[in-house]
Amino acid sequence: MIPKKRAVKKRPQKKSKSKTVVKPLKNSPEKASDRQHHIDMALEAAQVGIWEWFIKTDKVRWSKIVYQIFGVTKKDFKVDITSYRTLVHPDDQENLAFAIQQTMANKKIYYVQHRAIWPDGTIKWIEASGNGIWNKQGEMIKLTGTAQDITERKKAENHFLESEQSYKTLFNSVEEAIYIQDRDGIFMDVNDGACKMYGYNRSELIGRTPAFLSAEGKNDFNLVGDKIKMALSGTPQTLEFWARRKNGEEFLKEVRVTKGFYFGEEILISTARDITERKNIEEELRESEQRFRTLQQASFGGIGIHDKGKIMDCNQGLSDITGYSRDELIGSDGMRLVAQEWREHAMEKILSGAEKPYDVEGVRKDGSRYSLEVQAKNIPYQGKMIRVTEFRDITERKINEAKIMEQNSRLLSVAEDLKRKNEQLEEFTQIVSHNLRSPVGNILTLINFFETSEKAEEKAEYLSLLKESGNTTQQTLNELNEVLKIKQNKKIPRQELHFDRVLQQVKSMLSAKITEVSATIESDFSQAPSILYPNIYLESIFLNLLSNSLKYVDSDRKPEIVFKTFQSNSNIILEARDNGLGINLERYGHQVFKLHKTFHKHPESRGIGLFMIKNQIEALGGEISIVSQVDKGTTIFVNFTKYNFDAAEDSDNSAGG
Repeated sequence: MIPKKRAVKKRPQKKSKSKTVVKPLKNSPEKASDRQHHIDMALEAAQVGIWEWFIKTDKVRWSKIVYQIFGVTKKDFKVDITSYRTLVHPDDQENLAFAIQQTMANKKIYYVQHRAIWPDGTIKWIEASGNGIWNKQGEMIKLTGTAQDITERKKAENHFLESEQSYKTLFNSVEEAIYIQDRDGIFMDVNDGACKMYGYNRSELIGRTPAFLSAEGKNDFNLVGDKIKMALSGTPQTLEFWARRKNGEEFLKEVRVTKGFYFGEEILISTARDITERKNIEEELRESEQRFRTLQQASFGGIGIHDKGKIMDCNQGLSDITGYSRDELIGSDGMRLVAQEWREHAMEKILSGAEKPYDVEGVRKDGSRYSLEVQAKNIPYQGKMIRVTEFRDITERKINEAKIMEQNSRLLSVAEDLKRKNEQLEEFTQIVSHNLRSPVGNILTLINFFETSEKAEEKAEYLSLLKESGNTTQQTLNELNEVLKIKQNKKIPRQELHFDRVLQQVKSMLSAKITEVSATIESDFSQAPSILYPNIYLESIFLNLLSNSLKYVDSDRKPEIVFKTFQSNSNIILEARDNGLGINLERYGHQVFKLHKTFHKHPESRGIGLFMIKNQIEALGGEISIVSQVDKGTTIFVNFTKYNFDAAEDSDNSAGG
């Protein structure tokens, strides 16, 4: 039975190497500075920084990458051990001090993971490792090593630990043994892999310690205890342990021990895998070239053994991939298997000893190119360290990835199109609901005038106005219908419009209100008579500007409204001025064009008109601004073409027509 508490597996992580050393061939003409440059390039590509701490002076020297890792600059940051500690998260100070003390006291390799706080408050995880240098008196004079940003790795680990679903699917699905132990080493939970590895069922393991699984006389429990302490201090540990199965069979396993939390309790998460076969293979590889060749031929990909690019041996798989025979490959320069533009990158990986897979473009014997994945490892071979490289043709995988990316791109395009259509429909709804309200209100007012009038000539005049207003409203509905039809297009068609005609249409829509407040409306469009613009938008602008001026009149003076157009720097400007109530811009200036913002008590005030026409104007590359004083009036300026130079040029050419 699996207990109610559940744990998740934490994947083992490789420690960063403290140094990367590349030895050139004897009699190599390569200069030391060139070698160092190659090393620096490799370290920078891997985002690995180099640091040194001089114990006596307490000074610290960092490489460029270290400054980047800690989020500081060389100019603004004083690099000494005290300043460095200020960057370390308070909760990790003790762990850092313990790692330094252990290195100095026991002459051990320095290794620590801690959080760093950037000047802007960003939290980063740093992994540092290194070696100490001691004098003849046994005093450490310098500590030097590497630093690397492992934030993304930590995020993945934390996500992995916190995911209950991941526990369900992964805990028992992996073949590696996973077990959860309390601080005393007692098994709290194990997975199916552990039961399979040792031959015990879960109930036989839970509640016991790993001691009963130990092969007799083959393990140093003092060393194991030290590793457990280091893991509990926050430093993941890896060790080899000789184990014994229930049937008495002994085997060697590799164990990764990490501190974690299990329902709020601090515990150890251990993973183990049987490495007996791997150890046997490694031993055989050292002793027998023939065994190594057998292992090569068993690979599905191409395998080559080379010394800094010169191929010493290869399997049939490499011949199959490249089109060269084995005899043609052995002794040749392996760089010819890589496209010219990728060779420098491949050589950097070789010189740096990189072990992670990377992609390049390969070249076959016939000159054809293909996508190639390369992964390599340095191993001892015939008395020296050489490099074993595996080549895999990943062309099909790349094609599939490209198809997925293309499909994702199409989906994004569809999503954007749907979003645009929704925005257009929302805008259309606003125009319909807002712009029809004024002409419909005008019709209702005229009907009221008609019904209350007793004079035949007045009734005839109101009836004429009703017909005109009805025709104008019908025209507006037709135009709105046309707008609805063209909303599928990304661009709204423009047409040459004369300002005086548009104003006249709007005045007919608002004739009742104009009569009611006895407003005088003047216009001067002589300097810019026309513009290329969508009719429904221009009509909406005039309608809202005029209706606002009629709505917010000052009862102490006769309403006067002036519309004027002119040109400024090839831009067409509309000026709409009235002598109404005005707006206190010092108080409300930042809210004038926002949705549902009103500044006077009026039954018809909804705060939609200015917001809507501002969006319409800006959508077509224009700009709207306001000048206003309380009790003096308001002036609105509309620059139709400020940010739309093509429209400005077209409008410029038609302004005189």
